[in-house]
Order: sequence, then structure tokens, then C-alpha cells
Amino acid sequence: MSRIRLSAARLLAFVTLGFTALFISACDMPVTGPGASVDPTKPVIVALMVPYDSGKPLNDQLAENLVNAARMAQSDLQGATIDLRIYNTGADPVRAAAEAERAIGEGAQIIIGPLFSGATSAVGTVAAKHNVNVLSFSNTAAVAGGNVYIMGVTFQNLATRLFGYAVNNGLPNVGVVYPEGVNGEAGKAAAEFAAQRTGATLAAAASYPLNMVGLSEAAPTIAKTLADNRVQAVLFTDTPTGGLPFIAAALGTNGITPRNTQFMGLARWDTSTELLNQPSMQGGVFAVPDPSLTAQFNQRYLAAHGTEPHKLAAIAYDAVAVVGALVKTAQAEGATDTFSAARLTDPGGFIGVNGIIRFTPDGLNERGLAVLKVDRGDAVVVDPAPRSFGGLLGY
Repeated sequence: MSRIRLSAARLLAFVTLGFTALFISACDMPVTGPGASVDPTKPVIVALMVPYDSGKPLNDQLAENLVNAARMAQSDLQGATIDLRIYNTGADPVRAAAEAERAIGEGAQIIIGPLFSGATSAVGTVAAKHNVNVLSFSNTAAVAGGNVYIMGVTFQNLATRLFGYAVNNGLPNVGVVYPEGVNGEAGKAAAEFAAQRTGATLAAAASYPLNMVGLSEAAPTIAKTLADNRVQAVLFTDTPTGGLPFIAAALGTNGITPRNTQFMGLARWDTSTELLNQPSMQGGVFAVPDPSLTAQFNQRYLAAHGTEPHKLAAIAYDAVAVVGALVKTAQAEGATDTFSAARLTDPGGFIGVNGIIRFTPDGLNERGLAVLKVDRGDAVVVDPAPRSFGGLLGY
């Protein structure tokens, strides 16, 4: 097991990702699907849409981080020239649509961003009229499809990785425990998706109210449901700042503990030191983008900008890197279908500072994630992120 908390001295020296390596698989592909003709031998105009001017300081800070990361990737490109132009969307879908019209009118050949799902839908509609593809930062599956490809880490990504981990460790009988409401239902749907992809059996599903009285009253029934269905692993969809620490502890008092059931989390548990130290969470696992690659990116960003990046900043780096890889490959082949659906959905995928990613024809993505285990206040890697899609269970 390798510790996530690496000192700067222990980090591997960052190696600029060359694009023969970034594009994991380059094969002969026909000109199909949306994507206007692009001459890859000339500077490619790329529109980067970020949530500046939303009236919320945190959005402005995130936007700055996205721009900084995208500029870092642009400076790392080798053999591919892009003209990166910034467009401010705020948090308003109407404004985002207008900015998309302006960007395409000014020559944008592909759009990176925006972040929010409403803005993504609006931008995608505008871009589709002009045969332009969109690499959105969103992780909302509902906005993917057509000319819109999402880059965010989705519930489906996380659940599939964790269900695959459970199956590989002889724990195919899985349950899901989730809070009532839209987010909880989305987590349950991700569990159902993951079970189909990995061959796991979704043996039980149970929800609880998001209040202490209702949660406490529901816990005995949930524990009995899990036990009666011989659940070997349970996926919690709640967050460390929500009901997760309470439902985990409540199940423990009713006989469902990490000692007899593998606890798994759809959210990142390492955002809470308190949770990592909670007795009822010891031995539980959750999934994250490739920690070693992310650590290298974070160190570079800190050295360049004096602050650590927002956790979403790496997505902007990877989006620009994907564009560069597509340009480089089209150059080598003398092709002009640079951003076609066929090239974007190459099954070999891409690798960036968040690890491997590939897009599916429905606009979703598949990712190689690492599995981390809670260990006395720390989070340790127990199953490293794969660096290719060849043997990734569920994909």
C-alpha cells in the first residue's frame, strides 16, 4: 500500500506528457459524427468557457484556476499549436449560450467547458447548430450526448470502480445505502449501472431521511435488510458533511460494521480528517483520480502560481491536453476530421494529470481510478489506478 500524503522530495519529477503517449491508441478512423473540418497544421482556435463574473467569489477563484491549468497544458503542448481564448459565462445559461455564439463566430473550432450543467446544455445546443463539439467540465450525465462530451468524474465512474474492486476481492453481493432526495437517487442509479457493468449483484437498496431522528429510526431496518440479503459490501452515497458519519455509526450499533461488511463510498472521504479518524469508517474504501499524477500536477501548479489548485483545475489541463493530442494525431495522418466523434471516442483513450480517460458515444466518460482505504486517520492506496483500459473491470 502506498500513502497518498507524499512529501515534495518523494514526488516523481514531472515529465511533460508528449502526445504520442497522451493519445494511448491512435488508429485509422473514418470521418464520422459531428465535428467541423479542421486543418491541424494551422493554429486551432479553442474556446475555454469558465464561470467568471457570476457574482460569487468562489466561482471566480475556480475560474482563475481553470484558466491557469489550461494555460499550463497549452505551454506543454509539443507539435500542436492552439489559440486558446477565454469566454466568461458567469453562472447563467443564457449568457453561456451567447458566449458560445460569440466564440464560434470568432472562429472557435472546439469548446472546452463550461462547468455547470445548465450552461453546458445551453452551449451544447448552440454549438450543435454549427457542427462544433464540446468538452464540458460537468460531471452530470444528463447533459452528455450528441456533440457534448463530459470530462467530470461521474457517479457512474466511481461506483463502477468500487463495484469492480468488490468483485475482484470476492465480495460480489453489494448493497447501496443512500439519503432520500435527488442526489441519493442519483447515487442509487449509479450503483445499478455499476452492477450491470461489473457483474456484481445489487442485493439490497435502502434509503434514510436526512435528519437525525429519521436516520436513527431507519438504521435498524436498514441493517436488517443488509443482513437478510447477505450483503458483503455496501456503497454509501452520502458525503462526509452530510449524513455519512451518522449512518455508518448507526449501522455499526446494529451489527453492520467494516469488520463484517466492506464499506465503500461514492464521495471523497479524505476531505474530512474527522471522518478518516472515525472508528466506524476504518477499513472503508473510496475512489479518486490517479493520486500520483494528481500530486505531480498540484506541485507544478503550486510552483507556478504560489497556491494549491482547486481540485477541479486538473480537468481543464486534461481537456487542453486531449485537444492537443487530437491535433497532433490528425497532423500525422494528414486528416481534417480532427475533433470528430470517431477520434474523440477512440477506445484506447487518453492519459492526463487525472489519469486515463476515454469518451463513449453517448458523451459520457470512463476513467481509471485508484481505490483508497481509510487507515487510522490516513487514506492509503490499496488498488492503484490503471494506466490503460485493457484489463479494467467493467470497461
